[in-house]
Amino acid sequence: MRTIKTKNQICAPRYLSKRQKMGLPHAFLLGCCLAACFPACTFAENGTLKDWQNPRLTGVNNLPPHASAVICPDAETARRIGPVCNAERIKSPWYRSLNGDWKYQYAANHTGRVPNFWEPAFVDSAWATIPVPSNVEIHGYGIPIYVNIPYPWPKPWEPPYVPEDDPNNTVNSYRHTFTVPEDWSGRRVLITFDGVNSMFYLWVNGQKVGLGKDSRTPVEFDITSYLKPGENLLAVENFRWCDGSYLEDQDFWRLSGIFRDVYLWSPPNLHLRDFEVSTGLDGEYRNAELKVAVELENHTGAETAVTVQADLLDAAGNTVTTSSSALNVPPDGAAKGMLTAPVADPLKWSAETPHLYKVVLSLKDAAGNTVEAVAVNTGFRKVEIRDGDLLVNGKRILIKGVNRHETDPDLGQAVTVEGMVKDILVMKRHNVNAVRTCHYPDQPAWYDLCDQYGLYLVDEANIESHGMGYGRQSLANPPEWLDAHMDRTVRMVERDKNHPSVIIWSLGNEAGNGPNFMATYDWIKQRDPGRPVHYERAGLDRNTDIFCPMYSKPALLADYANGNAVDGGWGEAFNLAAGAPRTKPLILCEYAHAMGNSSGNMWLYWDLIYSKPHLQGGFIWDWVDQALRAPVALKPPRIHRAPQPGEPTFWAFGGDYGPPDTPSDQNFLCNGLVSPDREPHPGLLQVKHIYQYAHCKPVDLAARIVEVKNWYDFTVLNEIAELHWQLTGDGRVLQEGRMPCPAIAPGATAQVTIPLQTFQAEPGAEYFLDLSFRLINEQRWAPKDHELAWDQFKLPDHAPAAVVTPDALAVLSVAEDDAGATVTGGNVAVRFDKAAGTLASLTLAGMELIESPLRPDFWRAPIDNDRGRNMDNTQGVWKTAHEDARVREFKVDASDPQRVAVTVTHSLPKADVRWTTIYTVLGSGEVLVEASFIPKKTDLPQLPRLGMQMVMPAGFDRITWLGRGPQETYIDRMDAPVGRYSGVVRDQFCYDYVEPGESGNKVDVRWAALQNGNGAGLLVIADPAQLLSVNAMHHTADDLQAAEHPCELPWRDFVVLNVDWKQQGVGGDDSWGAWPHEGYLIPCKAESYRFRLRPIVSDGDIDVWGRTILAIER
Repeated sequence: MRTIKTKNQICAPRYLSKRQKMGLPHAFLLGCCLAACFPACTFAENGTLKDWQNPRLTGVNNLPPHASAVICPDAETARRIGPVCNAERIKSPWYRSLNGDWKYQYAANHTGRVPNFWEPAFVDSAWATIPVPSNVEIHGYGIPIYVNIPYPWPKPWEPPYVPEDDPNNTVNSYRHTFTVPEDWSGRRVLITFDGVNSMFYLWVNGQKVGLGKDSRTPVEFDITSYLKPGENLLAVENFRWCDGSYLEDQDFWRLSGIFRDVYLWSPPNLHLRDFEVSTGLDGEYRNAELKVAVELENHTGAETAVTVQADLLDAAGNTVTTSSSALNVPPDGAAKGMLTAPVADPLKWSAETPHLYKVVLSLKDAAGNTVEAVAVNTGFRKVEIRDGDLLVNGKRILIKGVNRHETDPDLGQAVTVEGMVKDILVMKRHNVNAVRTCHYPDQPAWYDLCDQYGLYLVDEANIESHGMGYGRQSLANPPEWLDAHMDRTVRMVERDKNHPSVIIWSLGNEAGNGPNFMATYDWIKQRDPGRPVHYERAGLDRNTDIFCPMYSKPALLADYANGNAVDGGWGEAFNLAAGAPRTKPLILCEYAHAMGNSSGNMWLYWDLIYSKPHLQGGFIWDWVDQALRAPVALKPPRIHRAPQPGEPTFWAFGGDYGPPDTPSDQNFLCNGLVSPDREPHPGLLQVKHIYQYAHCKPVDLAARIVEVKNWYDFTVLNEIAELHWQLTGDGRVLQEGRMPCPAIAPGATAQVTIPLQTFQAEPGAEYFLDLSFRLINEQRWAPKDHELAWDQFKLPDHAPAAVVTPDALAVLSVAEDDAGATVTGGNVAVRFDKAAGTLASLTLAGMELIESPLRPDFWRAPIDNDRGRNMDNTQGVWKTAHEDARVREFKVDASDPQRVAVTVTHSLPKADVRWTTIYTVLGSGEVLVEASFIPKKTDLPQLPRLGMQMVMPAGFDRITWLGRGPQETYIDRMDAPVGRYSGVVRDQFCYDYVEPGESGNKVDVRWAALQNGNGAGLLVIADPAQLLSVNAMHHTADDLQAAEHPCELPWRDFVVLNVDWKQQGVGGDDSWGAWPHEGYLIPCKAESYRFRLRPIVSDGDIDVWGRTILAIER
């Protein structure tokens, strides 16, 4: 996933063998790369290499790959099949699911392998049972391991060898019995494993059948000759690591087991082995030609005449067109055919408009009887790159994407269709239109669902050898690793070739570049010229059609779009001279690293993407935190177990399992926009606003005129959205209405006048126009009235605020002694501590509002992005800069009985700073706080925050504020409407960030109130010219920094209140060194700000005092 350069990573030599230059025909691949070429008795090519050490051995007795499909006895059954999984397969009588409880035995490594367990006479009564599909580590067998770049076993890493005696190189032994249906008699019986991690052997009735290695594409065997009448025994031996593990070094949990569907199926002896549907559009992207290439196999001893019929059905099930072809299939042989049919102006497929048709293929015998039927969804669409742009159906699209790992907090990598649908719903509702299947092919049902719901996919081969680096050691170079690279690529393409959602193939991820990837690129381009190919490590080399860097800065995007020289930072293949043609679109394969409290400064990317040529978006890293739901009471040996009902849980990451020496990259797998259970993080709301498809800007707000741009590529705006509007004053809705959207064509703009009624502005009130674009009709992915987009504009309507003047104030009394000074007025008393120079007490009718004094504060609890750049070192001077403060001046000015000024000057020796605070206690009962930060040295690091902190007593846990919200906001992630929001303090903190840190901040705050259950409390009021950054939580920075998980935070009742001039941004370019961008940092220079503290007795006081300003001259 993330790339960290090291000195030994050198660009791989770019050379090709003669064979590679000539290209790799399909027949060669089937002959040399696919496991079908290995006879049943051969389990290693080289006597010195064991099967799990031989990269040329990609499988034994594997059937060739083919498109995902469910074969049925008739077209009616075929049409009922949904997203391909066992629940749908068994709708056909020719499938039997083998999912369920299997007998299971765990061994920590090869030394514990169970001899002869595959024999029918073996007694397994003492064995446990385990569900299939599942990862065994989720059921307490072995240690869940998370590492990013390293391999999960100790060095040395010497491909193709893996340590057989490593305590984590689990060997899983399975036994399962099954009975073949009687009506399958005389037919072939096949078995498919959709995913086994990693290598596995298969036995049936004690006879060895074969082996498989690619963990994320189907491995199929013909087991007909191994079967017997009645009960049959299936045995599987699964190795956690093998040579293939060197190609599966992805940034995810390293788990093992049979984790995807297993099923039997029985094709007829005349069988549609494979098919490919293509839907080419003409030059005007209007009419189409449907082409269906078919491959038949005949397992009878006689030549057979057959007919293949293709019926194209629309969404209502009506026949659009029919085509058929007669073929003669030789005995025990195969035949290929092509069916074609013109289709006039079909509805087109795109992520916006996922119009699907169904192709029903029927294989008929000479008498016209249906032998076999298959149905597959298809979409009419064309993908191409032209003039440096990626086009879908002739339109330049923007990729508003995310990277998605397959992960479930309770099931590990054995994800469900229900979980996939949940992902898609949350994505679509937050304007995500594309997914990169990082970094392997997903379960087959995922592609069917993306076809249906509308998501563009980059389908990625199961190849990442990140731990070997990108230089000479990269497995992209050695010829002995070519077959493994090719096998995984071919399996992906052949399985997923019929899905309209797949618009781009990816060769893999972070595996260097070299001849092996040149070869896989060449094969894909020969096999499927209708889709572009993407590979990040190719840079701008010939084996990628897209420039798809990861974690590039916005400046690189600007250079690329503007025709400047481009330095991608990885050598010649990533560089481009000034003025050189931009023939490839730039789509970031990974960007905006969403680890914890992140997703800042994304507009720096999207301001460019929305306005510059050749920039077409990117895929955020990543979609979901991969943590597992574990009980808080997890104890040594720290293996995973499922929580009991009602048991407290936490999100467990790498370092939470196993003994201390277990390989781990801690929480680095938790980079998601959503939590493990798919609850959106606050950053996802920022993404939704940036990715939205309707953008507004003001034209004449006095006349209520705004301009709306339609960023949809294929949808007229009024066909999907209705415009809702509101007039708010100080966060309260004053007027609202709805109106039809104008018929704005894709990419076009129009001006809209919002029909506000005339109103009289009240003194001090701010008025905003809120625009909300909502679904006009229910969609598959969201209900009617779901908000698609929003914008907000401050209106010019204004009346001067009420002014608090000194002559309107009550008289104050002052009592001063050696210890301090107390100022009293009415039911408010303010006490200052002379020794500490602090505002130590603020009482309202005897009720204390301050537990710990107001003091300067420059630190925040580090977030993941801060930890990644070692903020303790880079900005650590500010962590304790407030400590050891020395009072240089304490002066009370009571010359005006209606306002008493207390001036305190501190020197802060740890940072060589002078901090002056002027507290003006007013007869109105409030305190004006004016703070000045004056550093003697301006070459100190930027400040994490600049402001003041106090602690309020327990009970003041109700917060109301007028500012941006309701979610947390920061200066580089502040896409949230200004409004009046309320909640409890504890809910402001995001406990779904798997490692605690700064959370819950609010920017552009006009006022904020902390109140108890009776409404009494403290109102903080900003100067209108200097809005505040405010945070209230039940944790101290030390609490947050000491805890690895939220469940470890001590329970606090007090409220830590920060009232800041500014807090630095959260950043998000990456989480291993990148700072927030310059405009979101706080340089060490003199600054001052002010705010008011007002004790209040009820909500009514907020409305009275929140709008006022002071007329205080100094």
